[in-house]
Amino acid sequence: MTREKIQTQLVQITPNLKGFLALPPGGHPRPAILIYYEIFGLDEHFKELARKFATMGYVALVPDAIGGKVFGYDEVQTALPAARAVTDGQFVTHAQDAVTFLQSHSSVLPGHTGQIGFCLGGRWAFLAATQLGSHIQATVAYYGGGIDSKDPRYAAVPSLLPNVAGIQSPLLLHYGAQDTAITPEEIGRITTALAASGKTFGVHVFSGAGHAFANDRRASHNPAVAADAWNLTMAFFQRYLGAAEIPAQS
Repeated sequence: MTREKIQTQLVQITPNLKGFLALPPGGHPRPAILIYYEIFGLDEHFKELARKFATMGYVALVPDAIGGKVFGYDEVQTALPAARAVTDGQFVTHAQDAVTFLQSHSSVLPGHTGQIGFCLGGRWAFLAATQLGSHIQATVAYYGGGIDSKDPRYAAVPSLLPNVAGIQSPLLLHYGAQDTAITPEEIGRITTALAASGKTFGVHVFSGAGHAFANDRRASHNPAVAADAWNLTMAFFQRYLGAAEIPAQS
């Protein structure tokens, strides 16, 4: 049994925004997933994640929100200011442009666009969900820092909870119980705000896992927890975007 190969390319989403696009084989429209990266930029881990989604039958697009800058995982103090230089307003514009790009692409099934983000990208996914309304059908956020933090390190990062009424997509949130940057109290505030607004959402807090447990190129990677979170994520997307697995071809 063989499979057609997925196709990947760097694309110009707008004159001011590029992205990495992975297309599943087959040539017919599929559900699409936007991927928002960590503070380190469009590195090989996130290109590989886009390929992984494409092998499952989803069109995957990683918008390069910080404009081509890529940092090593040991360069947090350099990467963080570069990532935070992207304002919430600027990111929402990027997300809107990325959705428009996908919805005009012949490989994308209209009305079946999800999004997923990690770390800063998890916050971006939550932010985009509050602002893009019905243009997004499913949102997953992995350990999104700064959604409603009281940590002095996030003092300049505005809370997203005042805008939860704008969320129209089901939401799935993943956290590590040992993540020192995101406290149980913050997770509680997020959960309370979503429940009070009548949103459809799920929250998973994994014991034994810290921040960035899903990134297999970082020391904090927890393979067992990452696999559990991935299975939950895929079931979530299959439910709200539609199953998109590619059958093997002979």
